Amino acid sequence: MRIAGIIALWLPLLAVAQPVVPGFERFPRDTPAQQVTAGEVLITELNCVACHAAAEDQGQRFQHRPAPILFTHQNPAHAGWIRHWLLDPQKLKPGTLMPDLLHSLDAKKKSEAVEALRHYLMTLSPSNGPEAAMIGNPVEGKKLYRSLGCAHCHAPDAQDNGRDIPLGELRAKYTHANLIKFLRDPLHSRPAGRMPRMPMSEQEAAHLSAYLRARLEPLDLHGLSRGSAALKLQREGAKLYQSLRCANCHQSPKLNVQPALAKPLTEVNPQRGCLAPKPTASVPHFHLNAAQRAAITAALQTKPAAPTLLSETHRQLRLLNCTACHDRKALGQPDTQRDELFLGLGEDLGDEGRRPPTLTGVGAKLTEPALHQVLRGNGAVRPYLATRMPDFGEAHAKQLSQLLAAADARADVKPTPRHGSENKVGRNKYGRDLMGVKGLNCITCHQLAGHKSLGIQALDLASAPERLRPEWFRDYLINPAAFRPGTRMPSFWPEGKAISPILGRNTERQIDSLWVYLNELEQTRLPEGLEKKGGFELKPDKRPIVFRTFIEGAGTHAIAIGFPVGIHAAFDSEAVGWTTLWRGKFLDAESTWDDRFTPLAKPLGTDIIQFPTGPAVGRLQEGKPWPEGGLLFRGYRLAKDGTPTLLYRHGKTDITDTLSPKDDGLRRRMEFSAGEGKLWVRLAVANEFFTSERGVWIGANKLTLIAPTARVRTINGKAELIAPIDLKTNDNTVLEVQLSW
Repeated sequence: MRIAGIIALWLPLLAVAQPVVPGFERFPRDTPAQQVTAGEVLITELNCVACHAAAEDQGQRFQHRPAPILFTHQNPAHAGWIRHWLLDPQKLKPGTLMPDLLHSLDAKKKSEAVEALRHYLMTLSPSNGPEAAMIGNPVEGKKLYRSLGCAHCHAPDAQDNGRDIPLGELRAKYTHANLIKFLRDPLHSRPAGRMPRMPMSEQEAAHLSAYLRARLEPLDLHGLSRGSAALKLQREGAKLYQSLRCANCHQSPKLNVQPALAKPLTEVNPQRGCLAPKPTASVPHFHLNAAQRAAITAALQTKPAAPTLLSETHRQLRLLNCTACHDRKALGQPDTQRDELFLGLGEDLGDEGRRPPTLTGVGAKLTEPALHQVLRGNGAVRPYLATRMPDFGEAHAKQLSQLLAAADARADVKPTPRHGSENKVGRNKYGRDLMGVKGLNCITCHQLAGHKSLGIQALDLASAPERLRPEWFRDYLINPAAFRPGTRMPSFWPEGKAISPILGRNTERQIDSLWVYLNELEQTRLPEGLEKKGGFELKPDKRPIVFRTFIEGAGTHAIAIGFPVGIHAAFDSEAVGWTTLWRGKFLDAESTWDDRFTPLAKPLGTDIIQFPTGPAVGRLQEGKPWPEGGLLFRGYRLAKDGTPTLLYRHGKTDITDTLSPKDDGLRRRMEFSAGEGKLWVRLAVANEFFTSERGVWIGANKLTLIAPTARVRTINGKAELIAPIDLKTNDNTVLEVQLSW
């Protein structure tokens, strides 16, 4: 019997695909060891041990991965969808892990078997009546699909392609109300955790449901028979359910079936059974391709060394597809083609404000309870990331947090008590001083106990004691770039040497006092700078101030440097070039104190010199405009007196760039590491330049530069003062320029 009003049959016109397993598809299989690991992942993901018993030494390598619970209150699949599903799982959902159990039957017998099975299966379905559901907007759903992280496991356009984890025909399988329930709690019906629980509101789930259910034309949904015919089909279906061993993989609240076992894995013939190119009638047909069969065969026939903590950790990370969003050295990183899908809520944080953090050494960074919280989706400390950390369920969270903590543990660590009764000697006072504007000025970038920072809104440091290991905290502060290359976090202890005079420049005492202050934050005052309300003029008194915010002329990635002598500069870390010089007062932080969307801050002083936007260094082509890209900003380091040195790179050449006060002006010193060929530095642009003597250049904008190697070129009606850098293969090259105005 047909359901009235259903339109004609539509099925995706895609060739039969192999099962798609990210832990197999996205990792190398170039060496025998990698091939074995790939096979182990496949054996686990395809749940081979549901039918084939694993030997004692295989138990850890080949784990049970239960299939979805057949019917729950959130997953009452439509009888018409079940028909298409059982007829050809791979056709309906290319890349599915569900095998074809009826592949040996002709069309007529297969159709009859499917009718019997679906009639039986529907007796297991809860009898839910129509449910009201929140209305969703498919346009908003598409945005959420790409921004939350869905598109890093599934195809970016939500169309099944045989390469990414398939979605299938969701419109026919789920009602709008049931899909909302599933999206908010997939672990309820899929406890294996392959589909984690993504934190989202009911309204967000409604938007996603509207988008996902609108992707495809509806299927031709056949209704069920009634009366005696239905009872006969149900009895036949129950027998088929047992003979096909469906209960080996699937759970059901209404069934208590003991699975039957096939040959143990040690006796499996790789040329027969499920691994045969054309499996026999008595076994499932997974549609494995040649590469998958080879990997599984390698895993079955190889007896590798006992798994190590690291290898088991990496295997679990592969199974959960963690590198779809995170990088981890020696394991992998996110797909570069999907990089644009990582979005942030604050452009001023750059890539660190949109890409999830690295997993390299994360077990040495976070405490085990913190790791557990993160894996349960409860440890978010970066509200500026659009991509959300999902909940992988208690079993995965417990296992992986223990593995990461043990695998990344450092043998050389000798933790020192950092807080407690022994610290009640006022050490937090020094931590407060270091945190404030007259110390290391941490509050320029970092929030603290819910209080906004003065500049960019990086993560709240108050969460550090609950999350971080104290030894990692120490090592990270000394050399942030070693833990996260390209970070904006500067080193205040370059090469382990303190730049602040507090506590006699003792590095260990300074870091310890910061840790004590964060641990005792509720018992003490906020740092100087956060206590002040309203307007906040930054005044460099004894040391330079390095301030990151939005600045007119330097954009949203600005680094402003204020010197006590009353000469200041701004650098655009996005374009990677100096933008502004001025004298007098420095900056007012009021615009970044209360609202990140206020107008750009303006220099408070006078005698403002504006440089053209664009990179400071590039390779020139005759008659062509100055290049727009080519530089990679790598942060900055601070000297003992607080003067920053900006770090960036052109190709394989590392560049340092330092401005420092000298002779009522500024001295600019640039160092270039070894390389080949010639680079050019654009020093200034004006309507014209003229020289008073050799090497002294005076621009129409009142800027005077002493640069003996510089020359002038005219492009598009503007004069550019440029200096050549002939790179050496075995030595550094230095450029020094004096600026005054």
